[in-house]
Amino acid sequence: MKKIYLNTIISLGESLTQQEFSDFLAQSKLEIDGIEYRYEMFAQDTATRSQDFLQFLETGKLKNWDVLLSIPSPLFTAEGLTPDFDTYLQAASQLGAQRIKMNVGELSGITKVDVEEFTALLQEYHLKVNIENDQTEANGRLSFIKEALETITDHGLPIGYTFDAGNFTVMGDDADQAYRLLKAYATVVHVKNVNQDLGNSLLDDGIIPWRSQLDLEVPHVLEYPMSLSELETELKLFREAF
Repeated sequence: MKKIYLNTIISLGESLTQQEFSDFLAQSKLEIDGIEYRYEMFAQDTATRSQDFLQFLETGKLKNWDVLLSIPSPLFTAEGLTPDFDTYLQAASQLGAQRIKMNVGELSGITKVDVEEFTALLQEYHLKVNIENDQTEANGRLSFIKEALETITDHGLPIGYTFDAGNFTVMGDDADQAYRLLKAYATVVHVKNVNQDLGNSLLDDGIIPWRSQLDLEVPHVLEYPMSLSELETELKLFREAF
């Protein structure tokens, strides 16, 4: 059975904080399996952020949510793993996350990572790691993501992939073609749509044939701003499409 998650970027549809959005979900009758928090939307102050993490952790446990953490930073530098990787793992652990998602970064750094050390680090924190195609020239093109995933696989790194059709469309790639080429790697799917001007839209108001990209038995995450009243309708539409 597919799981439905919500990304907290939804909260921007009504200018809510992550805390306000999380509180709304906790008190609502909306049925979801998990939530994807955004690292950049937490307080920059370390002490405040740690306190926020504890509050979100308790909410997640109370609701029995799976928790993902989106981190808009590169996983790889030219020398290997980003020096901040351990910091991100600690943050995810504090939040009670099961998986973090990061940008790729530098392709040349992938093969410089020690597979055994990397695997042991993930096991220590009980975490999984994904990369994602973003909306940058450096890390968002289909050819680049395909090469990154092939290199990661050939090198034996236990890294998953978050497929994002909306990001590919914004970058000028064909979302359906990207899905056909990359679905074998996908462990999470971001679901969104965009209009003719490549701005955010509701699912059935955009140009992406999103229903053709729902056949994987992996978590599917709604990830686009909307009002809270629209959220109920979009969730119902999304669930009926499975």
